[in-house]
Amino acid sequence: MHSDSFARGSSFKLHLRHFNILVGPNNAGKSTILAAFRILAAAMRKANARKPEMVGGPQGRSFGYVIDLDATSVAEENIFFNYDDSEAATVTFKLSNKNELILYFPEQGVCHLIVETQGKPVRSPTSFRSQFNCPIGFVPILGPVEHNEPLYAQEAARLALFNYRAARNFRNIWYHFPEKFDAFRTALIQTWPGMDIEPPIVDSPYQKPRLHMFCPEDRIPREIFWAGFGFQVWCQMLTHLIQSSDKALFLIDEPDIYLH
Repeated sequence: MHSDSFARGSSFKLHLRHFNILVGPNNAGKSTILAAFRILAAAMRKANARKPEMVGGPQGRSFGYVIDLDATSVAEENIFFNYDDSEAATVTFKLSNKNELILYFPEQGVCHLIVETQGKPVRSPTSFRSQFNCPIGFVPILGPVEHNEPLYAQEAARLALFNYRAARNFRNIWYHFPEKFDAFRTALIQTWPGMDIEPPIVDSPYQKPRLHMFCPEDRIPREIFWAGFGFQVWCQMLTHLIQSSDKALFLIDEPDIYLH
């Protein structure tokens, strides 16, 4: 799979292998590449759930999807060459089966996903999944967990797996999606010696129920909020790794920040 970015006559190409590390000076384009994949991940989630509609593309009107960039938490202006959006920008992802996923940016704040196939055209979520079986996972922006995290609806926890609200919904993710918790706990014990963690529990005396996750120790178990910022970030890193273990592609931005 590789991607091409075209804007104002300039072309940039990247070939991906099984394991890839992007290294370079500031303003070299590393974050722009990752932003393109983040937008593609959001676009594919929509294509997996909705039928395509007629949208504008590089070659005129065609079947595709309108993508909400507000939910991606990326600086889409970086996609444009030298930040100049007077001409449309295009990012093309070519898969090993020769199918293509095209992100088309006619202007800042607007993105369309266009799908090109070698076989039958995509007209439903089922046909999209069968021809573009390459789900993307990534670590969103991480930070301290909430002190008093309310119990949210499942949809809020699902969205937290993809956006900047991840830290605010950490306990909700494991409360609503507990299937892989044992794998998460095992990985945590193996990678952070001396620490353990329990599944979230509901604390309901409040007007809005809260969630707690305790770290058992020899002394009184500590709620994760009191277990240290580094530990909180590592728990979140493992959470996204484990929750995305079935993804074909997984991205980590600025890993040195999280891996110290």
